Amino acid sequence: MQELFITMDIMLPLLLMLLLGVVLRKIGWMPEGIVPGMNQLVFRAFLPMLVFNSIRSLDVSASPGLEMTLFITLSIIGVFTVAQLLMPRFFPDPRKSSVMVQGVFRSNFAVLGFGLMSAMYGASGEAAVSLALPIVTLLNNVLAVVAFSRGEKINPLKMLRQVLTNPLIIAAALGVVFLLTGWQLPHVVDEVCLDVGGLASPVSLLVLGASLKWQGVKDNKRELAVTLVIKQLILPAVMVTLAALLGMRQEALGVIVILFGAPGAVSSYPMAVAMGADGTLAASQLVMTTICSMGTLFALIYVGKVLCLL
Repeated sequence: MQELFITMDIMLPLLLMLLLGVVLRKIGWMPEGIVPGMNQLVFRAFLPMLVFNSIRSLDVSASPGLEMTLFITLSIIGVFTVAQLLMPRFFPDPRKSSVMVQGVFRSNFAVLGFGLMSAMYGASGEAAVSLALPIVTLLNNVLAVVAFSRGEKINPLKMLRQVLTNPLIIAAALGVVFLLTGWQLPHVVDEVCLDVGGLASPVSLLVLGASLKWQGVKDNKRELAVTLVIKQLILPAVMVTLAALLGMRQEALGVIVILFGAPGAVSSYPMAVAMGADGTLAASQLVMTTICSMGTLFALIYVGKVLCLL
């Protein structure tokens, strides 16, 4: 019973922040027109600052290391490869199959990762997310372009530019420089950086809640059912079990739980629209995976606590 209350204590604040975002949009205090701008602010300022803060203050000796990062890299590439091969066979329309591939392998790791890991482990949890985030961001950016190319020629220079100019990648690189050199920011600047980074989790959850729309759910029942079963049932069960069998525990396993239990990425919808894919299906995926992920994450964290793995 104690584990149940611990899990509820971790999950309820996150769920309430999401619901608050929905309510604020409904009553007009967070109009739909400002949501894209706030989303950009989160991903270009708040989250990068949180990543920078976490990495530059990292305790390397106490942080999950090579095993976790290697598992993340191989698992994301593996999931993407299987999805890229199989989805077009069952869903021939490339506008839909490309969205489904993205829906399966990409997750809202950055938004939920910091909030959940901070609730479970404090600063060491945020540090574990910061270590994993550059790898997840890099793979997501590259593989999403491949998924939406639909057989067209890919421009490697353009892809490289997108990766190198990604704010999260830049923030991680700067954090590593400060960590390795031992550089310190002036006290006033340091306080500002900490305050800005502290906005990342609450604001990103509010924005995610305000972004959710029911548009197109009824028109894509088959596609959504397949995506949900794979993303919210099969992948979390298989990947978390595999990680646990490989010996991952505490922060390292927590990162895997969130990576594969989290909903689809917020950026998946605008990217699908920009790449000429089925934007309605992408929006529906975001809504349904967000709702279902609350149950998935609750179950994974509860079982992990009961088995003393998390």
